[in-house]
Amino acid sequence: MWLSPAPLWRRSLLLLFLLTATPALWGQGPDAEWRTLETPGYRFHYPAPAEAWTLGVAERMDAIRARVAEEVGYSPTETVDVLVVDPVARANGTAWPILGWPRMRLFTSPPPPDSVLGHYQDWSQVLAVHEDAHLAHLLRPSRRPLRRIASKLVPLGPIPAAAPNWMIEGYATWIEGELTGWGRPHGDFRASLLRRWAQAGELPSYGQLNGDGRRWLGLSMPYLVGSAYVGWLMDRTGPDSLRNLWARMTARSPRSFDGAFRGVFGDTPRRLYNRFCAELTYRAMALEEEMAPTAVEGELWQELSWRPSAPALSPDGGRMAVVLRSWGGPSRLVVWSTGDDVDARRRWRERRRALVEADPEDVPAIPKDPLPRKPLHQLVTRDGAEPRGPRWSGDGRSLVYVRLEPDAAGRLRSDLFRWTPESGRVERITEDADLREPDPAPEGDWAVAVRQRWGRSQLVRVDLATARVEPLGEATLDVVAHPRLDPSGERLAYVVHRGDGWRLVVRNLVDGTEKDMATPPRGQVAFPAWGPGGKLFVTLGEGGFLDVHAFDPRTGFGRRITLSHGAALAPAPSADGLFYLSLDVDGFDLRQLDLGAAPEPGPFTVAGREDRFAPAVRPGLPAELAPLATEPLAKPRPYGVGRLEILPLLGGHWGPGGGSLEAGVRAGDLLGRLQLMVMAADSDASFDGLALMGRWRGQSWLGRPLELGLHLFDVEELPSEAGDDLSPLAPAPFDRRARGGEASADWLHRGRRLSWRLRGGALVGSVEPAAGDDLSRRQLFLGGSVRTRRIVGPWRFRQEAGLGGAWGETDGEGWTRTGGRLRAEAERAPRGALAVGLGVEWAGRRIDGPSAMSGGGLGPADRLRLGGRRGSLLPASALGGRIPEPALPPGTLEGTRHESQGVEVSLGRLTFFHRRHRLWDRGAAKGDWLDLRGAELVFARGADPLLRLPAFDLTLGVAEILDPPLDDEVEAWFGFSWRP
Repeated sequence: MWLSPAPLWRRSLLLLFLLTATPALWGQGPDAEWRTLETPGYRFHYPAPAEAWTLGVAERMDAIRARVAEEVGYSPTETVDVLVVDPVARANGTAWPILGWPRMRLFTSPPPPDSVLGHYQDWSQVLAVHEDAHLAHLLRPSRRPLRRIASKLVPLGPIPAAAPNWMIEGYATWIEGELTGWGRPHGDFRASLLRRWAQAGELPSYGQLNGDGRRWLGLSMPYLVGSAYVGWLMDRTGPDSLRNLWARMTARSPRSFDGAFRGVFGDTPRRLYNRFCAELTYRAMALEEEMAPTAVEGELWQELSWRPSAPALSPDGGRMAVVLRSWGGPSRLVVWSTGDDVDARRRWRERRRALVEADPEDVPAIPKDPLPRKPLHQLVTRDGAEPRGPRWSGDGRSLVYVRLEPDAAGRLRSDLFRWTPESGRVERITEDADLREPDPAPEGDWAVAVRQRWGRSQLVRVDLATARVEPLGEATLDVVAHPRLDPSGERLAYVVHRGDGWRLVVRNLVDGTEKDMATPPRGQVAFPAWGPGGKLFVTLGEGGFLDVHAFDPRTGFGRRITLSHGAALAPAPSADGLFYLSLDVDGFDLRQLDLGAAPEPGPFTVAGREDRFAPAVRPGLPAELAPLATEPLAKPRPYGVGRLEILPLLGGHWGPGGGSLEAGVRAGDLLGRLQLMVMAADSDASFDGLALMGRWRGQSWLGRPLELGLHLFDVEELPSEAGDDLSPLAPAPFDRRARGGEASADWLHRGRRLSWRLRGGALVGSVEPAAGDDLSRRQLFLGGSVRTRRIVGPWRFRQEAGLGGAWGETDGEGWTRTGGRLRAEAERAPRGALAVGLGVEWAGRRIDGPSAMSGGGLGPADRLRLGGRRGSLLPASALGGRIPEPALPPGTLEGTRHESQGVEVSLGRLTFFHRRHRLWDRGAAKGDWLDLRGAELVFARGADPLLRLPAFDLTLGVAEILDPPLDDEVEAWFGFSWRP
């Protein structure tokens, strides 16, 4: 937890975390057709296909801001830049409360009805209210003069630097419920989760309330439990209490969060949270007692954990397919037999008998039923590509499922795959089709699915042999989910959200007629499944309870089948029963209900009991709100190059051979389409001069991003002034001044397993030795690299191969430079633990001139030189002969041939290494190895234009040199360089 008053260094660290921890926007390329729409307080930037979704948000944004400001007690004056994206095909949003230039990012994918986020009247409204609440809350400036001055350097207000995560996220979640009447606070999932955790005594501790990644839904604790705690505080102290808290936190008098909190609520947040948990537990236990006579729950069929997929029964009812998830390992798509597992019981009896025979006085554990089932088949997730929503084909031989795969620009798209368990074969059916939730037809050659793009949904028919997709309706902003075909293939049940909540619909595919089932208003409706006799089973939420109901499609009316203390999801009817997922404290279990023997659930309703049991049930609705006013919008305009935003930059390096201080300015747009940098450096012995760099990312070639770059420079390097810092191995230092320009092009492909980059360009300039005339230089260069990645459980394996060459002349003398690099890494990164890795690398390069074996006729301007850092001023082509090694002074070794080898052991970002280099001239004997070992802390970051950041490398290291005449010398270095 960040305490207030936060020292400047602490707030600086928080800002650095914000700037380096946010995901880069590489999944949403600037080469698309982007547009900009301005309203009085917002600038919306969006791809053209997302225009309908964006306009629906923008026309209500001013009304949302007014309501949020009234609730929070503060209205920001800054214009907010809103980026509309869909990089990972899921519902999400972020807000960045940076003083002077706040940001918001909205994902267009809506949450499905079975999601914790699935309770909404209008998803875009709930999302916008939540994120705008963050900005109105966290942009409130300090009234303390010194802190206001400090915020010019570190643009964060006092609240984000001091408030714990449970308060920041819990407050925004509470507001989303108060100002919409929907959202998580009024959803059935939050009530079910809180009730089940409280009944089991498993509510999170105050320390876990900020988020616990090791626990199921642990990272959702600030939203789910935090919002309930915030609501409890408001009920206890009154509607002005949190406004008073924010006023105390931004006051002239410095206060910690706990101090400000205690002054409003009369006690510490930890103690009051414990009281909240006690009251919630009491209410949940009282509710359990009242429900006991009428509750109906099936028998436990298999104990699971976390959130498995909806169970899928094979057409003959003999096999069950489920995607299993856990904290420690990869997800697995397993197939079980639904029959009695005789072998498992025999093995359990044998283990019990052996235990007693070995120690007759031992007491064996009580019988555990059901025993863990052994899968008949399983498909283990690799490379993070988890199977989703598996469904059996009509013949029961294969499973069709969804997997998220990156397209050429890196954006994750949902596509259909097929797995045949008997052979283990996996086939990709579609590519970049944005399909989800498939359900194969009984004849097996086609499937119905949902196509979801840029906030629009539609039902489609997919030919599983040819991947041809045919629409079954118009694509609209209404959300469609969970399509299920009946056994005849003539009727389709699905769930649709038409702006007033979820509805269950049955469509006759022969004549196109539709019938709405009689579902209650404001309830979550999910997982329709056809059962024997044409019945339709579905999960239905009402009052904070999620249970299975059975509907008669002819009449449209249904009845409750289960009354669960937790929640009953994803029914899978069989010939004589019903499988479903049952909520428990650590996730969902799989239960089976005998429909013939199960009693009818008794009458039970929570209506009128909200005050007694909330938040263990749905709380009462807030006062009815008037519809949000809509404002007329200006005409959107092409994004063009966007607004160029300025950010000052400071960098440099220090180490053997001297140091350099760098300063400059970055100007660029928030998509990263155009980025300019001006950098200057001051140094005695290292790089000194000026550079202008630019990069344009607004083009594409064959559907893949193409980046164009220009780099102009005038840089002086005077290693002779390093004095005693020069290496005794170095030849006479080569002082020089380099001037010129580089034009380059990069062609990129990013995939889940394979990524590659092809780079080419030209350099024109001159090299001016300290003594002598200018040497004109021209060169062409071309290179490429290929990276592969595999993920197997907690293990990540990466390989990289690079090859490049340059062809040029210096003062009329031609030369050729070639080189290659191979690298392999294995890293073990368990969830919640520090990653540990091993890497090996080999690199080599050579340069050849037109004459003389020794040196190849090359002058000192072109020979390979080992040591030093690259810095920010010179492009790689101008440093083609430089072999960076920060532990050594520039020019420690020189030659026309180079080889290096290295091995690394990493612990998080800390790397322990052993590297060695050797250089020699063509035709001469290979040089001796120069070995060094040490440790290096590296932070490398790609450009994040949303936060105005160019790419950067931050390095801190120390090494011992092992070979004479430098043996036993220990060198340290620091470097911070920027790249456009």
